[in-house]
Amino acid sequence: MFNLILDVYHMDLNILQLLFLFLTVSIVVVGSLINSLEKHLPKALIQSFRYGKFALDLRHSTFVAYLEVPKRYFQHFYIFSSFLSTVAFYLCFKTYVLGCEVNTHIISFLDILGGSNRRATTSATSVFLCVFLVTLQCYRRLYETSCVSVFSNSRMNISHYIVGHLHYFGTITSILLEAPGFTRPSFQYRTLLDVTDVTVYVVSVTALFLWAWHQQYHSARILSDLRKVQGRVVTYEHLLPQGGLFNFVSSPHLFCEAVIYFSLYLILYNNNTFAYVFYWVLSNQFEVSLLNHWWYQSKFSDKYPMSRKAFIPYLL
Repeated sequence: MFNLILDVYHMDLNILQLLFLFLTVSIVVVGSLINSLEKHLPKALIQSFRYGKFALDLRHSTFVAYLEVPKRYFQHFYIFSSFLSTVAFYLCFKTYVLGCEVNTHIISFLDILGGSNRRATTSATSVFLCVFLVTLQCYRRLYETSCVSVFSNSRMNISHYIVGHLHYFGTITSILLEAPGFTRPSFQYRTLLDVTDVTVYVVSVTALFLWAWHQQYHSARILSDLRKVQGRVVTYEHLLPQGGLFNFVSSPHLFCEAVIYFSLYLILYNNNTFAYVFYWVLSNQFEVSLLNHWWYQSKFSDKYPMSRKAFIPYLL
């Protein structure tokens, strides 16, 4: 966080860092306004932020309707990210396992995003592991949105749709931006996998990622089963979820998303660009968790468990 403040002070930021800084500031500022002054804000601004079950009822606003797409278009994020992460994994495999050099056009493209003075900040092993984990996450989310989740006719603002694609593009490319072999020659980090890089620390953080990865899928299953009987969709109503991490927080899938990116951040702890990705994810998941929590409390009132937190079990 201290490095982020220094970067902002000196304006020593690349394109991706500026993008995620803008998204983070936007979510913090607009989210804070909605949390405290929503009734005084224009409905168009509010609706550009809210979506799904806690969206405003603006059926008579033709202008806003033109700026919305079905929420089930979330699936498009994961079609796009699954393809892009697969390409990134293929490039890492060629570079770190087969020993091939990265195409100069790819390096030039990354230079546009991160500047020509980019340098490697993490080991090839850490990069390879993180790209694999991100690919695993993208494919699982693609499976969820295709075969598990039950989407109603709710809609989201086009800004969410655009930001979703920018997020996954930025997340995947930010890992490569400071990766050995994808920068100019580095004397500190080799472009080879090294078993000595697989420390107890890396194994522990990977285990944390996999725990959150599994719990997020389990939470998606719980939400899906609320609308199904013997595999058939019987309702689109929002019911009170129970079981798993839902016993502790209102939105465990959002909590798990933050843990997943925190795990990646810990593995790539020297990657300055990915730090901006993590701060964006954390601020976004926190704000959406608050909106979810307040919506659940409003809908279920006395039936809603008092001990259930908004974002972090037992704490917040």
